[in-house]
Amino acid sequence: METEDILQTLPKRPARHCPVCGARVAEEAKICLMCGAILEEETKVEAPPPSAAPQRMKVVQIVIMVVVAVIILGGSVMLGLRLTQGDPIAPVELPTFTPTQTSVPTFTPTPTRTATPTLTPTPPPTPTPLPPQTYTVQPGDTLLDIAFEFNITVEELKAFNNLESDDIGAGDSLRIPPPTPTPGPTPTLDPGEPTATYAPYLLHTVRSGETLSTIAEHYGVRVADIRAASDLPEDTETIRPDQVLVIPQYTPTPQADTAAIVSSAPTPVLNYAAPEMLYPPDEATFAGPDANIILQWASTGILTDKEFYKLEFIVPTAEGKTTINVYQRSTAWRVPEDLFPPDDSEDRACAWRVSVVRQVTSGSDPTYKVISLTGRRRTFVWNVVAP
Repeated sequence: METEDILQTLPKRPARHCPVCGARVAEEAKICLMCGAILEEETKVEAPPPSAAPQRMKVVQIVIMVVVAVIILGGSVMLGLRLTQGDPIAPVELPTFTPTQTSVPTFTPTPTRTATPTLTPTPPPTPTPLPPQTYTVQPGDTLLDIAFEFNITVEELKAFNNLESDDIGAGDSLRIPPPTPTPGPTPTLDPGEPTATYAPYLLHTVRSGETLSTIAEHYGVRVADIRAASDLPEDTETIRPDQVLVIPQYTPTPQADTAAIVSSAPTPVLNYAAPEMLYPPDEATFAGPDANIILQWASTGILTDKEFYKLEFIVPTAEGKTTINVYQRSTAWRVPEDLFPPDDSEDRACAWRVSVVRQVTSGSDPTYKVISLTGRRRTFVWNVVAP
């Protein structure tokens, strides 16, 4: 009964509401926390004084709520200013989604068939006929000697020069018909030996103003190949007019006025240039039978087993001019003392020239065929020793 009496003695107060926003407020509140309106004081019913602890708690709550409101209000003001000034807002990082790759079928176009071009066969090069040579008759020469020298008959020589008799004189010019390239016998192939491949060559006579570079460009070959084929020193650039160069043909044969193509048959004809005579110089003079006279010429290349240099040496004798033919592989020959012209001989001029020949027949008296151009003769005078 005593408890019920105590409860009945507590005053019953109605709940307070904010007169502005209608929100319920505490009995002791002076400011509405929702709208901030100042609440009017109401007539309070005297009640027993509250304890100090609840009042402190209320003050702390009010301060916290005010601080939170100030923070929210300041953040709103700052956000409004940034939006007004146009400052960029840091983008919100969104999660990145990696799409799943779906294989797309590859379209393979149908190949278009291209028509096969028709190949036009390149016609083989046409051999250029060799120009005839011009030979100046030397003292003591006969038609038979000249015909034998160039491996032709006397009748061919006479017909080519329209001669009706065998009479010729020193200084006369005779035209020598060029040899006709004829294929040799078919060689018997040895399975154990490689088959030799013969490359055709062109013989080019140097004209005034030409250089190795211009000649190589004209024929479509390299300068080094011309040097090697012509037996010229490495890196040389010096050539002279009327010098004969050997042009290797590994490209189609060009048309040249002074070029002569050589057959590529197993037995090539005229596949060498005229050997260049080196010493002694033309119209040199020597005295006495013991003079050291050595005839020298340049190599034209590597000779095969049946190829030789033919030295034609013409020397005055008591009976007239005598021709001595020497066949050897070396490029020098010493004139023996027993060929010294007689002391009473008025003509003391000796002549010589060199060519390349191939041995045709063997035996005690073999025959030879000229397979190179023949250069001009050189002369020297072999005088007696002055008393």
